[in-house]
Amino acid sequence: MVPSIPMPDMFTRMSSRERFKSSLRWTKESVESLGLWLLGRRSRFYVLTPPFMTRQVIYDRKQRKLVHVRIRDTVDWHVIQQIFSGNDYGFEALARCEELEAHYRNLVASNKVPLILDCGANSGMATRFFKETYPCARVVAVEPDEDNLKLAKANNSGEGIEFLLAGIGSTDSRGKLIDEGKGNWAYRISTDPDGPVEIVSVNTVLARNGASSVPFIVKIDIEGFESDLFSKHTEWIDRFPVLIIELHDWMLPRTANSRNFLQQISRLDRDFVYRGENVFSISNAALSSPPH
Repeated sequence: MVPSIPMPDMFTRMSSRERFKSSLRWTKESVESLGLWLLGRRSRFYVLTPPFMTRQVIYDRKQRKLVHVRIRDTVDWHVIQQIFSGNDYGFEALARCEELEAHYRNLVASNKVPLILDCGANSGMATRFFKETYPCARVVAVEPDEDNLKLAKANNSGEGIEFLLAGIGSTDSRGKLIDEGKGNWAYRISTDPDGPVEIVSVNTVLARNGASSVPFIVKIDIEGFESDLFSKHTEWIDRFPVLIIELHDWMLPRTANSRNFLQQISRLDRDFVYRGENVFSISNAALSSPPH
């Protein structure tokens, strides 16, 4: 019998060493998850597929369904680990979890469309997480790299999702991508009036989505360009009950990169919760008032 030949896209673009290390980690975490499951400490997501396979299968225990996504390399697999295995954007660990979930349900019951902005969408894993978690929401995925956005679209084929090939900034402008060789999750944007990359403001995205969509969550992971994003025209912040951001002072030392964010956020009536790599900024005013 002639052995079958695997399709070219069956395996991720990992070196032998990366495959070994990631597979060892996946096996270890799978055994640990099984042990915790037997003890009654059960996570929401379980990654069922070894990391060297491009087609990844994730079990969502909450919805009792399988989630299928594609990855290219080690970076994409680490993103899966963070967003699904680590539940980085989940509210479950927050003291205000039920309040936030109730706000979403109230929006839907009021015939409003909760709006979620995924700024720095990368391969679309966070977009998929948000859409699986809040199926009635409209998600706008903003990503400046064309290859990343192509994969994001492949990982999110359902309705209620808009994809923007752009960076996110304080004003509508132009810029260029900076690739420092740290993988597809570390592309940075710099402003350049003649640059090839479109930069859109949050205010522009909100205006495009109209009155039928009510801001709910804005997730921001834009590799340091948050310094520009929060430099001006920040009236949109308190329209979102939840703002989730990864700050990048660790990556850009001696630049005070988080200064603009901290200055803007400190003026507002919002809780500030640090969890893992992210800050959760939760509005007190928006959650105390009925949907409108």
